[in-house]
Amino acid sequence: MTFSRWLSYSIQLCASVVCAAVLAQTPEESSSSAVSKVSPDAAVIDAPQAENEAAIEAELALQQLSSAAQVRLDLARDSVLQIRGFYGNAASSAFHGSGFAADADGLIVTNYHVISEAVLYPRQYRLEYITADGRTGRLQVYAIDVMNDLAIVKAVDLQLPPLRLRTQIPRQGERAYSIGFPLNLGLTITEGVANGLLANSFEQRIHYTGAINGGMSGGPALDANGAVYGVNVSVVTGRQLVGFVIPARHIQPLLARAREPLNSANSPRQAREQVAAQVLAHQTRIFAAMHDPLGTQTVLGYTLPTQISPSAECSTVGNAGSNPQVSVESINCAIRARLLVQPGLEVGNIIFQHRLLRAPGLHPLQFTQQVNREAAAYPRSGSEKFVAPFACDSALVSLDGFDARVSTCARQYRLFSNLYDIAVSVVSINATQQAVISQLDLRGVAYEPGMYFVRQYLGAMRWTP
Repeated sequence: MTFSRWLSYSIQLCASVVCAAVLAQTPEESSSSAVSKVSPDAAVIDAPQAENEAAIEAELALQQLSSAAQVRLDLARDSVLQIRGFYGNAASSAFHGSGFAADADGLIVTNYHVISEAVLYPRQYRLEYITADGRTGRLQVYAIDVMNDLAIVKAVDLQLPPLRLRTQIPRQGERAYSIGFPLNLGLTITEGVANGLLANSFEQRIHYTGAINGGMSGGPALDANGAVYGVNVSVVTGRQLVGFVIPARHIQPLLARAREPLNSANSPRQAREQVAAQVLAHQTRIFAAMHDPLGTQTVLGYTLPTQISPSAECSTVGNAGSNPQVSVESINCAIRARLLVQPGLEVGNIIFQHRLLRAPGLHPLQFTQQVNREAAAYPRSGSEKFVAPFACDSALVSLDGFDARVSTCARQYRLFSNLYDIAVSVVSINATQQAVISQLDLRGVAYEPGMYFVRQYLGAMRWTP
């Protein structure tokens, strides 16, 4: 089958995916200072050294700890609250985060991901607040910004003193503070350093070197003068004191949109359509930033897409496959542009991998078996709670200089009918002792733009003997 004929067959996938998704659709209701150490075996301790250490400890004992964090917390305390979500009539919370007052009219800023369940399932979840002094009440969602993970909520009977916003990005090295309610441990402040905007990222985030823990999401990130320079959003798990903050410059436009409660003015379906529209706008930006033509590199004669965008990050590792007679070189690439649509569901990332296999000592049939085994071992993730099953089409396709077995799969999202996952697998069949396995994953894209990128991706591949 030629490449052009394969393209016409791939378009037919859309109808079958829609059918699969509709059949699988679920109703809304389901859903000190350091000192020198002395060896314990030492029998003699140098007297001048011991006297010096004692003098240092005495001096430290007389010094007062910096009160900057305490001052910042005391000034912001009355403006910060905890946001809690409850399922049905349950008395114990299902999720929680933080928020802060940013408007004289009582509007409160938090993260979209903190209140996303209440946006997508308004009949199942209710939102409540608890202030630092113990007051409680109900909250309503007024506006959402999925791309920047922000939301505006409000309580009719609550007026908190608004914090001052700073729209300028802090210079690298500025003292910074984060406030929130981590792990239900009460109101907490952490002290750290702002390290500027992340480079080459679709997620506009400020790197904060300080502790941000679960439950602090949505809380204010303050500069040394107590102004809000951003909103706590996330922490890199498995790393020490690597956190991220959403710049405060995105808050004011969202406050301007918060004119009436979201779920009072919209049905649940309309609210979900608003979420999907923002996801698709994010995806459009990602595709628009792609290099044309896509950046490539050549290995074993195969030219493969790698630096497809300024935001693409690639790494290469070499290792043996499951068979010690087969060497495997893996090129792993990704565009990190994730949006957290709801707990457990991330979209936006583009991930692809090329595995180049060589086995000069294997019989061609043994090598083919090994290639098929490696291709089948690629993991596909995705909960049936969020997505319908994949619908797939496979064909032998003539690419530039080599033939390949190409499998294209797509699946539709249950809550968002115009969002799809697209997965592509390419296995070369032009040589008996070397091969390339290329696999591409697109998450949360519109079908036609997604398939257009698939054609670009395949069109960038070639083999030169």
